[in-house]
Amino acid sequence: MTSLDPTPFDPAQPAAAGLGATLSDIHRRTEARVAEALQRDDGAIEPDEMARLIRELGQHQVELEMQNEQLRQAHVELKQSRDRYVDLYDRAPLGYVTLDAQGRIVDGNHVAAALLGVPQAELLGCSLRQFFHREDLVGLRLHIDAVEHGRGGGPLELPLLPARGGAGRWVALETTVVKATPYGGRQCRIALLDISERVRMREGLARLAAIVASSDDAIVSRDVEGRVTSWNEGAHRLLGRTADEMLGQTMDALVPPELQAQEADLLYRLRQGQKVAHLESERLQPDGARVPVSMSLSPIRDERGEVVGSALIARDISERHRVDRALHERIRQLDVLASASQGLILGEQDPATMQRELLERVRAAVGCEICLNYGVSEDGQVMQLQSSIGLSDEQQAELARVPVADSPCGLAVQRKSRIVVDDVQNSPFDKVRRLRQAGARCYVGWPLMAHGRVYGVAAFVSTSRDRFRGGDLLVIKSLCSQVAAMLERSHLVAELRQREQTLRKSDQAKDEMIATLAHELRNPLAPLRNAVSILHHDVSDPQRVAWCRDIIERQVVQMSHLLEDLLDASRLTRRKIELRLERLDLQRVVGQAIEATQPLVDEKRHRLQLALPGQPITVHADLTRLTQVLANLLSNAAKYSDPGSEIVLRAWRDGDHACVSVRDSGIGIAAEQLPLIFDMFSQLSPALERTRGGLGIGLALARGLAEQHGGTLHAHSDGPGRGSEFTLRLPVGEAVPVEAGAPARPEATDPPRHRLLVVDDNVDAAQTLAAMLSLHGQEVRTAYGGREALQLASQWRPDVAVLDIGMPELNGYELCRRLRDQSAGRPPLCIACTGWGQEADRERANEAGFDFHLVKPVDINSLLRLLGVAETTAAPRH
Repeated sequence: MTSLDPTPFDPAQPAAAGLGATLSDIHRRTEARVAEALQRDDGAIEPDEMARLIRELGQHQVELEMQNEQLRQAHVELKQSRDRYVDLYDRAPLGYVTLDAQGRIVDGNHVAAALLGVPQAELLGCSLRQFFHREDLVGLRLHIDAVEHGRGGGPLELPLLPARGGAGRWVALETTVVKATPYGGRQCRIALLDISERVRMREGLARLAAIVASSDDAIVSRDVEGRVTSWNEGAHRLLGRTADEMLGQTMDALVPPELQAQEADLLYRLRQGQKVAHLESERLQPDGARVPVSMSLSPIRDERGEVVGSALIARDISERHRVDRALHERIRQLDVLASASQGLILGEQDPATMQRELLERVRAAVGCEICLNYGVSEDGQVMQLQSSIGLSDEQQAELARVPVADSPCGLAVQRKSRIVVDDVQNSPFDKVRRLRQAGARCYVGWPLMAHGRVYGVAAFVSTSRDRFRGGDLLVIKSLCSQVAAMLERSHLVAELRQREQTLRKSDQAKDEMIATLAHELRNPLAPLRNAVSILHHDVSDPQRVAWCRDIIERQVVQMSHLLEDLLDASRLTRRKIELRLERLDLQRVVGQAIEATQPLVDEKRHRLQLALPGQPITVHADLTRLTQVLANLLSNAAKYSDPGSEIVLRAWRDGDHACVSVRDSGIGIAAEQLPLIFDMFSQLSPALERTRGGLGIGLALARGLAEQHGGTLHAHSDGPGRGSEFTLRLPVGEAVPVEAGAPARPEATDPPRHRLLVVDDNVDAAQTLAAMLSLHGQEVRTAYGGREALQLASQWRPDVAVLDIGMPELNGYELCRRLRDQSAGRPPLCIACTGWGQEADRERANEAGFDFHLVKPVDINSLLRLLGVAETTAAPRH
């Protein structure tokens, strides 16, 4: 509790002063009586007088004792009053600080300390100025000076410094003078009220007011009687009346007479708390002009939920009405072609026949004599006449093939817009000379276009008039749009059929992949189960135990590789693979790829021949991913070649590209399968017979990674049984500076002893991991659920927590947060150990507070290296 003002208000002081005056009066009267008796001539005091004096002294004694009791009671009340005052002061919902003449804080309650962002014990002696921005200090000083000199002034609103009170926090200061010292100095007490929310609301209201003021829509508020209380500039523009004219008035003058009943009904519904959305009506401008509007109205309620007014938003829909009228006119014009549209939708004819019939109906509807239907050649340079009406055989032959650059139809294709030529016979437009020779007088060419793609051009020619009417052009436009839609539909149908075939192939590939995946996963499961069965029956032979252990380790690694390939395929499909690019010597990449695949090459007894350049070739690449590409090519060459075959790896520079090829003498690839070899999940038929087909992911992943590096990956084969060659081409980068080789990373050694808590709802997973860690000198305990782990951690206080993510009741993310929250001292190092290995999973683990993220199955060496990190992040306890 912070000390209070050194001279607080004392409610017992008046009582104490009165008691002192009474005692002084008794003492004075007693002395006067005694002096009166002693001044007598004989100097003797009569017995009666003495008795009387004694009685008076007794009475005075009684009065004195009563006064003493009153004084004690006053002191008790004083203490109680002081305690109440202190409690009230410290529990007040406002922050209070008391300043001395130098502006230092000599007193303050805990609310003030919390607002100013410092512990209460450190508040005394601080200058109030240090909690506010420099630019606000002058205003603060003037405010305090005004209060100290009796000039009053209202509350002062200021923002606190972010470092103290937190970003965005505002306070209102109410200052009063509480004491004057004998030396003329004054102390003042300042009440601090957190007004952050009020300021935010005020700013929000200001933004809302700005939005309302700048809106093109009319935004109006009214009270329950319908009188206008606000009127924005949009309402002024829409309805022609200013805010000064409308404030306090109803909107009856703006409502046409026949709509007054509607307006009254709207006000009634608003008073009942109902909303009205998108009501179309009309309102009057001062000159009597009617404005079609779309209105949305909603009631305004106070804090008790009672309707106190309404808000109206009105939008001008004049343009929409104009468009509607034009649309109705167009519908009328197109009514004659309704049957044609129906035939387009429901007809079962082939697109070419239907197109001819529709264009014929258009020709008849607009009254022209010639109709030309052109298509565009594949190279886009020539217009080809697909059908025509009204042309002689000679004219058809003349117009059968027309260069795009030398015809009005070609110009329509180039511009992707209609071409209208009136009075063709007198037109200076040179591109219509062939039409002029055919007797044309007016011409319109309309591109058959949908979604930016031109499928052809429909041209309509009249030999009897010099121009088309506006309604004719609308009819032509509408039907040409429908013809274009029909052409687009036919193209889309063809594309959909092709995609359907592709999807069927993909679905078949998916089924084959799933079957292959099941086969590939069962393959390691069989030796795993056999090894476990052997260990169940006999663990006395160390060599056999070691043999079983090696089998289990190899098969687990194989399954891990399968899962990693599947995850990489998913990342590649979703473009989630990020490259860590650096300048690399290509031979370094080749060396790592050979190192990764050497066990498989040795197992198959292959001969690996290398042809590498004498000079370094530098590429700008991700070492891990590029190694993965080459390792995949070498692995495929080893798997798909008979034992004892030769594999040749060559690297060379070709201009601005670095090239690496891997050639084998294996099963080869049929010519029809070469275009599909890089498709996801693709398989070669002979591979299944040789039981080494894989998942069909590796080559797709390799090509995707190559393309992400700006390169290419191509395959070549002379046919089945004649081997294959894969060539990787990458852009050449700047030369890599010669540096000392980085030392190889040593195998993880046993880290210092730590307390480890392993949490996993899979009991076997938790116990086996705990057993492995114990073998490496760690003190390990296990828990099989989040709540059990929290209870154990609170008692045992582990240095490191290895947590599964997917657990019932309390998942790993929440468990990590709670372990950190409940830790009294330094929190444990938290390691996520989970089957979820996507980048998003790692980011979520990081947000939850995990220090590291490992994907199951966890490599014990990787985990031991992380425990070495725990030495610097959490001191071990023994």
